[in-house]
Amino acid sequence: MSFGPPPTPYNAPAQDTRPGPPPRSGRRRAAVGAVAGVALVALAAGLWAFGTGGADGDSAPDGRPVAAHQAPDDIRETVETRPPSVEGTAAVSYEETLRTVGRNVSAMGTWATDKVFAKSFGNEIKGFRLGGSEALETAWHLTLPGPLCAVTRHVSVDGRTAIAYAGDGEDEGEGEGEGEDSGGGPDSDPLTRVCDRLAVFDIDTGKKMWDTKPAGAGSSLAVNVTMTDGTVVTAWGQGSAAYELTGGKRLWADTDPSACTDEGFAGGRDFLALLSCGDSADPAYRVRKIDPRTGDAEWTYRVARGVQGVSLVSSSPAVVAVAAGDVVVTDLISPDERGKRRATIRLNRDHQVLDCDRTFSAVVESCDAIVVGDRQLYLSEDHIVSYDLATGRSDEKFDAPAGGEMHPLKMSGDHLIAYRPGRGLGRPDATVALDPESGEETLLLLFAGGAEVSALDDPAHNDIVYEHGRVFFAARTVVGPYNEGEVGGTDQVAVGIESAG
Repeated sequence: MSFGPPPTPYNAPAQDTRPGPPPRSGRRRAAVGAVAGVALVALAAGLWAFGTGGADGDSAPDGRPVAAHQAPDDIRETVETRPPSVEGTAAVSYEETLRTVGRNVSAMGTWATDKVFAKSFGNEIKGFRLGGSEALETAWHLTLPGPLCAVTRHVSVDGRTAIAYAGDGEDEGEGEGEGEDSGGGPDSDPLTRVCDRLAVFDIDTGKKMWDTKPAGAGSSLAVNVTMTDGTVVTAWGQGSAAYELTGGKRLWADTDPSACTDEGFAGGRDFLALLSCGDSADPAYRVRKIDPRTGDAEWTYRVARGVQGVSLVSSSPAVVAVAAGDVVVTDLISPDERGKRRATIRLNRDHQVLDCDRTFSAVVESCDAIVVGDRQLYLSEDHIVSYDLATGRSDEKFDAPAGGEMHPLKMSGDHLIAYRPGRGLGRPDATVALDPESGEETLLLLFAGGAEVSALDDPAHNDIVYEHGRVFFAARTVVGPYNEGEVGGTDQVAVGIESAG
């Protein structure tokens, strides 16, 4: 069953996600089953209008739009098309059961291409084939010697991403199989093992393309990994290093003690470094744009003294989040192309809690509630508000239906992809595309997510990824039972929705 004309390009490319291992009962698939009747009523009522959106870019061999002039090792900038049907159905249902009281397992990595959805759990990464398979097929299974301790959300055009993991210690962490406590055994907590390995793997195949131990790594539990075009960079408190994405050749390393420490990096189109200098009890923060191939600084922005914390929201355009006199983000700053402050966005902390901090982590590229476009940034305070990066003034507001919420997910060309939960409101969940120029909203997917989605749809604590016409909801941590004999309360690791058309 389909609604409307065939897919029309308007924003970022989409990726396949084939279902994960079969759910233990049919309730998972039914929970996100057909909602055709609801969709028809909604469309007939004129709640959604389709906008043509921004530039389509070039075409891949299969006709899909892609971002123009991107090399295989560039960071992917998908331009999505509207799915053939707005009716959503299950694409992935991935569960793990924890039986050990008080045990939590990190599940920090969530990625998708047009063929595979990949999800980490402890020291494992599983790939689930996409494309409507009734078998919810597992495509591959990668087991590492120790747990993942850092990941990046960035993916290259050819479907590769980077991870850091604990490689020291015994190499028998195979897990205990389906339905048992898997995910790396007793040492699956990334805080209990030294994080000393850096690797790049192919999301479609699960194959590690290269794996290395950076010189000097392993002296810190807190590690940061990111990617920019053609380059993978990692920081571990006492040092940092950059490697070619293809092949793993080291480009540069900084392990010499100095007055400034690399706190972490932000990748994407450009590459930013966050440094803390001087007294660790009252550091002076600096943000630098770095040439990722050489490590040389192109400009430096000096953050005002007295700031308690800094995060890097975006590298291009550059956006910096600061906690001025508090531990909660109070301001967003947009430096210009020379590193000079051009605008400050002051946040309403009663409604705009961004949750940029990652406790016990070196991750500084973590403000997932903010999406940055070429001229505006978008954040949620129930509705979505855009702010002009040149002036800092609020620009546009996108409202959900009365009483609802809306969360920005990513840019797709000039459009914004957003998620609109329907929980408790008597209506289905939806993903939509918003056109900042016209204010028009395009419905992408409509689905009855149920308890499995609602348990994972808080962007402050879980990953929500929209890619190649599918939306995925995934836990960052899986929680074990509180009492003996109980099954863990959060056993749904990930749920994916795709078009039924």
